[in-house]
Order: sequence, then structure tokens, then C-alpha cells
Amino acid sequence: MKSLRDLRVQNRCKDCDKPNRSFLCKVSDENLKLFESIKVTKVYPKGTLLFLEGQPSDAVFMLCQGKVKLSTCSSEGKIIILDVVEPGDVIGLSAALTGAEYEATAEVLELCQVNYVGTGDLIKFLQANPEASLNAARQLSRNYFTAYRQVCSLGLSDSVVDKLARLFLDWCGKHSDGSSVHLKNFFTHEDMAEMIGTSRETVTRALKYFRDQDLVSIKGSDLIIHDRKRLRASIGKGRGMRIAAM
Repeated sequence: MKSLRDLRVQNRCKDCDKPNRSFLCKVSDENLKLFESIKVTKVYPKGTLLFLEGQPSDAVFMLCQGKVKLSTCSSEGKIIILDVVEPGDVIGLSAALTGAEYEATAEVLELCQVNYVGTGDLIKFLQANPEASLNAARQLSRNYFTAYRQVCSLGLSDSVVDKLARLFLDWCGKHSDGSSVHLKNFFTHEDMAEMIGTSRETVTRALKYFRDQDLVSIKGSDLIIHDRKRLRASIGKGRGMRIAAM
């Protein structure tokens, strides 16, 4: 777990040595100086709620360091994790631009640094800066693609095994096909269940199926995908061994 001693806070965006893809970090020096005049740098500990689903959108949060979980909850209390935000992403952007309420709850997973910008200041900044506005559109496009993949995974996959396989393949990112992939996994079985819309017990059984098929191993925080191509090829082929959700 990260402590405050592990976090080197960067107050000036221009001096930041952590490359990321935040639309407010990919602008000219002049625009970056203007952005620094409206943002407030904050550090939040694990468990902090940046905002709650249904709250008025009064700010956006540019994540500089750490991880933040976005989730939504049904009226019956069922939780689905929508995304785990990485450094460089902007949280709460769509709600701020549309004037709507926050569509999700944002919870800090580990000690993080964010740049906080009020909604009014953000709108004025984008109106005055076409460069930043275009990059904001790119951010929204990435958000759409993330939501599209999740809908496909939840709606088109017939089994929990398939959904979990797709989740792990998404985590692989840019690793080359056909090779063993070694990832750090800080999520519990309950967390993974909330990501794919099932129960913890069902995820536990699905992981046992993966181990029995020599597809995936989890040892502590180490997630090992033995062969990415084999894992992808397994999707849709385990219907006869479907694991029912509880």
C-alpha cells in the first residue's frame, strides 16, 4: 500500500515527469500555464469518495498518480464496477460538460494526487482553447469505447467464464499475442465479480476452471495468463461447462 512518503507531489504540470494522456496535459505551454491558474492540486487517501452517483457535477478531477474506481449501484444494492481509472484520465468530464449529475461513484483505491478544477472554470477554459476542447473530445471517445467494450462483455458473453476471460484480456493491454503475460492484480474476487456483474462465489469457481485448464494462475497479487491466444480462443467454447451465476 502506498504511503505519503511514496508519493512525490507535482504542483506544476510543466515540471511533471510522469507521461500521461490527460487532455489538459497535452496542450501548449501557454494553455498549460492558464490551466495551472485554475486547478488545485490535492492528495487523497485510499477510501476517499471524490463524488457520489447522483450528486451535482461541480468539478472534474485529473488523476495524476494512483488509481480510482468508478462504480454504479442499482436500487437493489447491486454494484457494478465501470472502470478503474489510471493516471492521465479525467474523471467526471461528461457530467461537467452536459450539466448532468455524476453518473457514477468515484472511490480512491490507493493514495492519489489529482488536479481539481471547478466545472465553471473548466467550461471557460475549453471555450477559450480549441486545442484543449479537441483533446476533451478524444477523452470522451475513450470513455465511450470503454463503455462499449463493457456492454459487449456483459451483454454478449454467454457465461461467467467468457466474461472473466474478456476482463483479463482487457487487462493485458499492449502485451504481444501468444506470450505469457504477468500482471499485478490488486482486486479481490468480490471486486472482479462487480466488474462483470456476477457473484464472488461464481468468480471463485470460474478461476478454478481457468487453473484446471492451465489458462490463468493467481498467486497473491500476481496474475499470470499462460498464453493470451489460448485464453482468447477459449471464449465461447466452454458452453458445455458453463458456470451459473448465483
